[in-house]
Amino acid sequence: MTATVRIFTHDGITSAKVAAGGGGGRFSTDSVFFLKQPYLGKQTLTASTGAAVSSTRANAPKGSSVLHVEVESGKTVHYEINPSNRSVAATSDSPTLRDKASFEFGPDWSISVLEAV
Repeated sequence: MTATVRIFTHDGITSAKVAAGGGGGRFSTDSVFFLKQPYLGKQTLTASTGAAVSSTRANAPKGSSVLHVEVESGKTVHYEINPSNRSVAATSDSPTLRDKASFEFGPDWSISVLEAV
């Protein structure tokens, strides 16, 4: 079996604008955050239970600071995030991810994924 994993690199996050007039009583330091758009890079990975697959480092260009990951509905993957000086393949002992998540990421970084059994 396989799991489709879509990844997107972004130049950070940004806060939502507080409405004029005090935001309806909302404390002004409260904030909702969004991924900065447009994304800088994207890639689709096909994870299997056989061997881990990794994103290409080219999908994390200069300016990348956030990785957004979307895992195929109903699937779970193990993952390892690798800065440019690390190259660890995901194993069954790696953390798991299901659905969507965002992570710290940097230029020339990669993610390795393995479908969870």
